[in-house]
Amino acid sequence: MASPVGQNLERLLAAVRELEQRMYAAGLPRFLARVPVWWLCWHYCRMLDGKIARMDAIRKKFARWLPTVRSLSTEEASRTEMIDLDRGLRADITGTRGAMLELRDYCVEVGKRFETLGYASAALQRRQSAFLALLDESCALAATLLDEVDAHDTQALALLQAEQLRERALTAQPAR
Repeated sequence: MASPVGQNLERLLAAVRELEQRMYAAGLPRFLARVPVWWLCWHYCRMLDGKIARMDAIRKKFARWLPTVRSLSTEEASRTEMIDLDRGLRADITGTRGAMLELRDYCVEVGKRFETLGYASAALQRRQSAFLALLDESCALAATLLDEVDAHDTQALALLQAEQLRERALTAQPAR
């Protein structure tokens, strides 16, 4: 892992490992020497709780936007509205999806790092599973949303083009 987050994580885990070893070497029983690892896991679980709440909010937004985008393509009055010409909406959704995939990688990496410490936590595994499931669902919703925006824009542009051709044909006809 070459990212700054990965490097910081590696330094933190090395420090925790060293502290555990020093505590054990100082004569503390193994379970007391593991307190720093337990605390780090507890702290990470709290961080995941916050990330789960934020990711659930993003998932809910995507879920709310999807029917709205779909209705733009089906309702006659809005079929040619909200065309994403500058591709800003797509860029925002794609950027959010990319960040979610990065978070997924970090979450998996942190889990592996705790395993290298020889530490297993059911609470951590539950939170990681919940977070990864939310990320997967959110990424799937983002992909569907992108497909729907593309489909709407394609349909709207085709309708506008057809209308423009009809108008040109009407203005090009000789007066009777």
